[in-house]
Amino acid sequence: MRGRRGMVLIFALWVLGILTILAVSVAAGIRQKIFLVERLDEISRMDYLMESAVKKAAGYIHGQMEVSSFQFTPGLKMDLLNNTNELSNITLGHDTAGVGYVSGSSLHWGVTDEESKINLNKTDPLTLANLLENVLSFSQENAQKLADALLDWRQYGQGELNGFYSEDYYSNLEHPYPKKSADYETLDEMLLVKGMTRSIYEKLINYVTIYGTGAVNINTAPKEVLEAVGLPETVVEKILTVRRGKDGIEATGDDYVFARTFEIAADVNALVPLTLDEARAIDAVNRRGVLTTMSYYYSIRATGKLSSRTTLKTVRAVYSSQEDKIIYWNEA
Repeated sequence: MRGRRGMVLIFALWVLGILTILAVSVAAGIRQKIFLVERLDEISRMDYLMESAVKKAAGYIHGQMEVSSFQFTPGLKMDLLNNTNELSNITLGHDTAGVGYVSGSSLHWGVTDEESKINLNKTDPLTLANLLENVLSFSQENAQKLADALLDWRQYGQGELNGFYSEDYYSNLEHPYPKKSADYETLDEMLLVKGMTRSIYEKLINYVTIYGTGAVNINTAPKEVLEAVGLPETVVEKILTVRRGKDGIEATGDDYVFARTFEIAADVNALVPLTLDEARAIDAVNRRGVLTTMSYYYSIRATGKLSSRTTLKTVRAVYSSQEDKIIYWNEA
């Protein structure tokens, strides 16, 4: 009897151990499933949050464009490029997002227009080389080499580039690939071009685009871009002085907005006197058709944060006001 009782006790303990292991295993599985469900819920919430932020910005752009009758006015410029009230605190439930961009060392709540940049698919080698000199502090020779390589990437067929054939260069890499021989479809393609590095790309990304006609908006283009299209530095400084208005700050209510390209020289001269050579320089650039006074494509950079998380998610989208739709979307 004692032996039987001992065997029963051992068996009971053995069964109890097995049940304990099963219970722990089931509990662990349940915890994993709960964690997975929570993560899926957070991913879904973040997706909805970012979509809401981008769509709100796009709807706001379209609404303000309609209010201004698709004319670039001081009010439109301020509302889109510098609007803390509308674009700094976009909420969805307890989650928040904002639409903004960095200019210099400052964060601004708003969007940026693509026509304030140099279009890689439309520009010429000299303009692009000028931009590279201004933005990257390259020598004229190095700037021209990289500009040629960037434009060669999209040119069809075999092209001789600085003493070598570009097709041969790309096909002889350790991990070869063909050059595009067609227009850029995304700016990330620049990273495939000879001479391009990640650090150069990060510095250049805010000054180039693939959207628009190729004309640069005189009302929004930064100093580096205005000089790149051929305007002398003294002229650019006077244009920026007029553009910023009395308070000297860009994208505020007193900004001056140029309405017609052929009147730029006269408008600047009326507020900040130009020399004859400076006026002629503006007219010469204007005759090339590289200036405009309107923007139709806008870059929306939305950053979101869930109430339950400290990490951020960023989406960069491009909105076409003419088509009234998002034409580019990239998540980081």
